Amino acid sequence: MFKRSAKEGLEWIKDSFALFRRYPSMWMLLALAYVFLFIVMPSLQGLPAVIKLFVLLTSPTFLVLVISLYREVDQGRVPQAAKLFPLIKSHAGKLLSLGGICLLYGVLISMLIGSDMKVLNEMTNAKSSLDEMATIMLPLTLKVLVLFAPLMMATWFAPMLIVHHEFPIFRAIKSSIAGSLYSALSLGVAWILLTCAFAVVMMVAGIVVGIVASISPFVGVAVGAIILLLSLLVGTAMMLAFQYVSYRDVFERKFANVVEAQPS
Repeated sequence: MFKRSAKEGLEWIKDSFALFRRYPSMWMLLALAYVFLFIVMPSLQGLPAVIKLFVLLTSPTFLVLVISLYREVDQGRVPQAAKLFPLIKSHAGKLLSLGGICLLYGVLISMLIGSDMKVLNEMTNAKSSLDEMATIMLPLTLKVLVLFAPLMMATWFAPMLIVHHEFPIFRAIKSSIAGSLYSALSLGVAWILLTCAFAVVMMVAGIVVGIVASISPFVGVAVGAIILLLSLLVGTAMMLAFQYVSYRDVFERKFANVVEAQPS
């Protein structure tokens, strides 16, 4: 079973890379938009909370747009976002509701880890030793992973199931969790491969930047920043491609006789 799952996970990464190679500049531009909207903007201090909340609510809508573009490429069509807008617009209410559910769950997680974060901040301000901080950080990391796992499983396939299969919100969430559990080993293998690949790239980049910085510190910093940005964009684009490929194999192939896909 593990051997089959490992092979499937590897195939998903290969297929994801093949899709990425078709339109690399477009995928990296979309990855840049994803990073800016859902990582940079929520962390900006001066940005009004209303704008941050709205951006987070639209995350499933943005995800389904990008993943649908990968679907278009995979099915031999020219990716055109304008053609997908009417389809996505007709499900905007359900997608925004899904974003709201994710936001509420995120708030719940923040409440559950709030006391741990407070203790960690106090230890940081007190300049506690690494060993002392590790006693808090390791359990906190495990706690965050456990709490975020249901959210990841619930939203990994749900946006595509809502738009392309006409699922109600809670059926989409339930089916997404079921699909994630069914393919947990394959998803885990693929995630590990992506993470390891990113780590290797960062390691090699660190060596290159170190060599360049020894010659010219300014150039070294510039090269390091460029490599980091490009690696982040490629990694994000690959993650989105992997999200599509796993959806395709789980719901459009394995469960094709169970899930009634609507023409889109």
